[in-house]
Amino acid sequence: MAINFITIIFFLPLLAINVNAQGPVTYDITKYGAKPGADISQALMDAWKEASNSTSPSIIVIPRGTWSLSQVKLIGNKAPLELQVQGTVQANPKTGQLPNKDGEWITINYVNYFTLSGGGVFDGQGQEAWKQNDCHKNRNCAKLPMNLSFNFINNSIIRDVTTKDSKNFHVNVYRAIMSRSFDSQFLPREIVQTLM
Repeated sequence: MAINFITIIFFLPLLAINVNAQGPVTYDITKYGAKPGADISQALMDAWKEASNSTSPSIIVIPRGTWSLSQVKLIGNKAPLELQVQGTVQANPKTGQLPNKDGEWITINYVNYFTLSGGGVFDGQGQEAWKQNDCHKNRNCAKLPMNLSFNFINNSIIRDVTTKDSKNFHVNVYRAIMSRSFDSQFLPREIVQTLM
């Protein structure tokens, strides 16, 4: 009887640790209506809203495949959150097609313990915009969007993603405390054009 009591006292804390050691909750954008080739903006924002309100660590997955994305602004989180981009996310190639003309293509604001990963590609499809860009001779030219904009982010990691053919700069980081520097590829148009 004494051995059973001692055994229970020893293993009970281990059981409690195991119960609390849950993995992150996964939010796949296809469960929110995303379809390859169609605009996934609403599906991504819906998945982000649910994941960012969770008090458990979360992973939002953009699976392999080619996905269209018009423009998104993703804000805040309550627990560690990872955006795992496994496929290729493409911007609209037309320069004037963003709903917010002054915004960037993908903006992530006010997040803590955020990770962007997955081996995927953010393709700004800037070829058409580069032909129309007259900013080198016109001070009042139309502002072209950057691929990614990170504002007020802390303890965050950007790794294993590629941004290519941005209509403007690839990435903007403002007021960020990163726990690790960028470990990703930023392909300027000259390199991408020679690779294609």
